[in-house]
Amino acid sequence: MVAEPASHNGKLRAALEIRLEPGWKTYWRDPGESGIPPMIDVATAEGPASVEIGYPAPERFNDGYSTWVGYDGPVSLALIIDVPAGARKLTASVLVGICETICIPLQADLALDLGDDTTGQAEAHLVDAAFAALPRSAGPSFEASLSDVSETRIVVDTRAPSTQDLSLFVASSGDWLFGTPTPLGNGNSTAFEVPVFAAPDAPSAPQLIHYLLAAGGDAVAGTFEITR
Repeated sequence: MVAEPASHNGKLRAALEIRLEPGWKTYWRDPGESGIPPMIDVATAEGPASVEIGYPAPERFNDGYSTWVGYDGPVSLALIIDVPAGARKLTASVLVGICETICIPLQADLALDLGDDTTGQAEAHLVDAAFAALPRSAGPSFEASLSDVSETRIVVDTRAPSTQDLSLFVASSGDWLFGTPTPLGNGNSTAFEVPVFAAPDAPSAPQLIHYLLAAGGDAVAGTFEITR
C-alpha cells in the first residue's frame, strides 16, 4: 500500500496493489457466487480511520463451477482514508481473496508513517494511476436506476451511450443478496433482471446499493436506493 500526504482536510489518497501471478484471480466488492471481497480496516493511535474503497471496472467470469466477478490480472484499489487530526502513523489490516483453483484468504498488516510529508515520484504515480482507472460517476446519459422490486427479483433500467458489451454489476448490501443480472430488451434502453436471493424480512429503511455499468469500453459507478 502506498499513499500521498494527507490533504488539509485529513483525506489521504492511497492505493492497494494486488499483484497476481498468471492464472490467479481476485475479486470485486461483490464476488458473486464464489470468492471473498476485499476488506480493509484502518486505525491510528488517535482513533479509527474510515476508508472508502474504489474499484476499477471488473469482468464477469464463468469457470465451469460458478460465476464470479473480479480481476484475472494485477489490480490496484483506490483508497480514500479519513485520518483523525494529529495522527502520525496509520495501520491497516487487509484481507483479500486470491485464487488459482481454490480461494485463499490473504491477510496482511500494513503501516504508513504519516509524519513523512514527502512522497516519491513512483508512489505518487501509483496512486494517480489507481484513481485514474476508476469508473466515472454515473450521470443522466450513462446510469442505472431501479424500476421494479419483488420478492424474487429486481429490475434495473440502464442508459448508456453505447450498447456494445453492455454489462451491469450490482453489489449485495446489508440484508439484500443479489444474483447475476440478466439483460432484458426494453426499447432503446436495456433493462436487467437481477435475482433476489435474500431480502429484509419486514419493511425496512432504504438501503443504498452500489452498481457499476460498463459499455463500449467505458464504465460508470453509482448507487440507487432499495426498500421493501
